[in-house]
Amino acid sequence: MPDNKICLASDNWSKVPPAILQSIIEANEGNAAPYGGDPWTELAQNLIQKALGAPCKIFFIPSGTGANILALKIACTRYESIICTDIAHINFQESGAAESIIGCKLLTVPHQEGKITPCSVLKKLKNERAFGKHSTVPAVLSITQPTEIGTVYTLAELEALSKLCQEEQLILHIDGSRLYNAAVSLNATLSEIVAASKVDILSLGGTKNGLMGAEALAIFNPALEKGSDHLHKQTLQLMSKMRYLAAQYIPFFTDNLWHKLAGHANKRAKEIAAIIQSIPHLALSHPVETNQIFFTAKAEWIPLIQEEIACYIWERENEIRFIASWNTSDEDVKRVEKILASISGHIL
Repeated sequence: MPDNKICLASDNWSKVPPAILQSIIEANEGNAAPYGGDPWTELAQNLIQKALGAPCKIFFIPSGTGANILALKIACTRYESIICTDIAHINFQESGAAESIIGCKLLTVPHQEGKITPCSVLKKLKNERAFGKHSTVPAVLSITQPTEIGTVYTLAELEALSKLCQEEQLILHIDGSRLYNAAVSLNATLSEIVAASKVDILSLGGTKNGLMGAEALAIFNPALEKGSDHLHKQTLQLMSKMRYLAAQYIPFFTDNLWHKLAGHANKRAKEIAAIIQSIPHLALSHPVETNQIFFTAKAEWIPLIQEEIACYIWERENEIRFIASWNTSDEDVKRVEKILASISGHIL
């Protein structure tokens, strides 16, 4: 990508914050036990457990898809199924990994502003359970927080889904690749999200908020821990030099660095969304609650926008997705305003 092109393609395009790189460098001193037997892994696990506010077993993993697959493989087996929205990452953007690797079926329901509702879950459960052994056994409800369109489940909504899972004996999985952005949006701590949702197993992101190829998995339900160490290895997620993944989480959870990074991304997204709303013939597709922005534009404007701003066309031909990152600058926002105004002929 040219140096002068603004990057709003995704937050996983961003560079790594200096504090994270420095922590990797510091972990590169001498020899250390492999496969998580090092002091960096132990410290990082302790920091995450403290931030999440509940006892949990922590694994470090090199990719978000890997975290979701490990979580779901721990949570269900081949004859069982997973309920999720039709736009869930596990259904829409992970290349069929759940069906291919776990061998389970995904039961999708239409989203409502990115979210799944208790009513839609109950309807899907009723339909799937109607034919006994001729159907699958729904075992997991998987939600994304924030959703794939950047909207956020409130604490009350999480509590309602948690209650439903308990009543229907479903395991609750949260895909939290951008969980930090949701926490900032809710003005809530990570522990408050965990407490409201009573989540059984959580894919805890990292890469999208500045880390260099590091994700985590947190198991809160002790019943899911059996065999999890073996599945970590069996699903090809156990890294030999684990210290380099784990070390990144140490500064991340020190002095609330995760909150500062996510807060910055959310703030820039709000600023860009305000610009979009001020320009005729540009319209937001969804509420901007975190760092993701979806909007529509005239079809002939889209290639002109993409010449100046790295971004993706989304579900509709005239819909664009912008994602702000921890390093989206004030100058970037000003340039976006000038570019969009110039293309539209709008006078600032």
